[in-house]
Amino acid sequence: MLTCQRDHFDIPAGIAYLDAAYMSPTPSAAVAAGQRGATVKAAPWQMTIDAYYDEVEEARRLAALMIGAHADDVAVTAATSYGIAVAAANVPVPAGSAIVLMENEHPSHRYVWYEKALQNGAHIEIAPKPADGNWTAALIAAIEGSTRPVAVVAGTMVHWFEGMAVDLEAVAVAARAAGASLVVDGTQWVGALPFDVSRVRPDFLSFATYKFLLGPYRLAFLYADPKWQESGRPIEHHSWNRVGGDKSDFYKPAVAEFLAGARRFDMGERSDFAVLPVAIAAMKLIEGWTLEDVSARLRHLNDTVWAEAEQRGLGVERPVHRAPHIAILDLGDALTPETGAILKRAGVHATVRGPKLRVSPHVYNDEADIARLFDTLPRR
Repeated sequence: MLTCQRDHFDIPAGIAYLDAAYMSPTPSAAVAAGQRGATVKAAPWQMTIDAYYDEVEEARRLAALMIGAHADDVAVTAATSYGIAVAAANVPVPAGSAIVLMENEHPSHRYVWYEKALQNGAHIEIAPKPADGNWTAALIAAIEGSTRPVAVVAGTMVHWFEGMAVDLEAVAVAARAAGASLVVDGTQWVGALPFDVSRVRPDFLSFATYKFLLGPYRLAFLYADPKWQESGRPIEHHSWNRVGGDKSDFYKPAVAEFLAGARRFDMGERSDFAVLPVAIAAMKLIEGWTLEDVSARLRHLNDTVWAEAEQRGLGVERPVHRAPHIAILDLGDALTPETGAILKRAGVHATVRGPKLRVSPHVYNDEADIARLFDTLPRR
């Protein structure tokens, strides 16, 4: 099994950081890459046109690797919400149809669908939170039980707030049977769980880099199914996603053709010389470790979290449908409004939401970090 990789990060000895689902620390090599990248614009006279393309394509390749896709299938975007907005601008939503969402879906994968429904005269249908934590069954029931034709299913592999896993392959089968488009938010699991887009075949999959991909904030990627690569409409128009954008006479064609593949969906100013190197360096680390070994490490740490909670008699029950890389423990009144501050003062970082404690370790954590969390939790 992959060992603790803390030496790749500048994390002080007194810190137990267990909050990757909020935001991961940036690896030291990626910080250095970003610092070098930030100097590029300091001397623009040294730049060549290659500066606008080389790192973009390397980042695209690495992002595709994380989801079992090809580089041509991936666009460079600014945020998860940007990618979901591209999807919403393309998938058909006829008047009277339904868009299916999970209850309390993340705002980046929720707000745009309410707007789309309002604009198109469609309806939002909510898959309610299941008592048994089986979001897969809840989503499929909502799809199959809809009295309206289902146009879109908003999917994911893990409920961002509940920490429950979703069998996205099964949801995809139900979505296709209903004739619906499947749009997926991968921000809470890409980089932590192996994934193969050829098995799920979503219409679009959007994911940011600042969580489990260990990358920068303000950068994301968008997978687009091949059918959208041929006919999809971007939400921005600029020369960098057009044929000939790298030529000195790029301005001559009135409207140049789009570049091949999902590049038509690339954001403007995609060639961020300071941001892209950070993402590249971080994803190269994951590539070297292998996603399979990273996932196995996170699963081990997650199991350790649950084992510690059980052994310490905190009264938690390990959910059947839990995500393998995020643990959300309902500790009831054992958590107080002061718990989060108490943990931070002790150098322990996890997310406290009401009675729930979310623990999301990454490769920089070890068993001692987890023990320290439980040692620090106040007792009532």
